[in-house]
Amino acid sequence: MDQLGIDIRQLVAQLINFVLFFIIFKKFIATPFQSFLNEERRKEKERQDILEKLKKDEENAAADKIRMKEVAKKEFEKVLQEAKKEADEIKNELIIEAKKEADEIKIRAKKQVEEERDKLNQAVKDKMVDLSIAIVDKAFKDFLDGETKKKITQHILNNFGKKVVYEN
Repeated sequence: MDQLGIDIRQLVAQLINFVLFFIIFKKFIATPFQSFLNEERRKEKERQDILEKLKKDEENAAADKIRMKEVAKKEFEKVLQEAKKEADEIKNELIIEAKKEADEIKIRAKKQVEEERDKLNQAVKDKMVDLSIAIVDKAFKDFLDGETKKKITQHILNNFGKKVVYEN
C-alpha cells in the first residue's frame, strides 16, 4: 500500500478519528439536537392545539355574545312592553283623576254661581223692597195715612218673595 501512497497508520488514525468524531458527534451533538428538535415539534404541536382551542373558544364566545345580545334584546323588549303598560295605566289613572277633579270643579262652580245668583236675587229683592217702600212713601204720602202705608208695605214684603209671572 506504500506503493499507492496510502499509509496504513494514517488510515488507521483517520479511521480512529472518524469513529471518535462519530461517537462524539452522536453523543454530544446529534442526540441533544434530535431531543431539541423533538421538543420543538412537541411545543409547536402544543401551540397548534392551544391555537385551535382558542379559536374554538373564540367561536363559542362569539356565539355566546350573539345569544346574549338576542336575550338582552328580548329582555329589553319585554321591559319596554311592561313600561308601556305601566305608562298606559298611569295615564288612565291620571285621566280618571283629572275627570274627577274637573267634575268637582264644575260642581263647586255651579254651587258658587247658585250662591252668587241667590245673593244677587236677595240684593235685588232688598232693593225692590226699599224701592217699593220709597215709592209708597213718596207717591202715596199725601193720599194714604200711616196705617194704610204700613199695610201696603207689609203686603209688599209678604208677597215679594213669591214668584210673580208677568205676561206681556
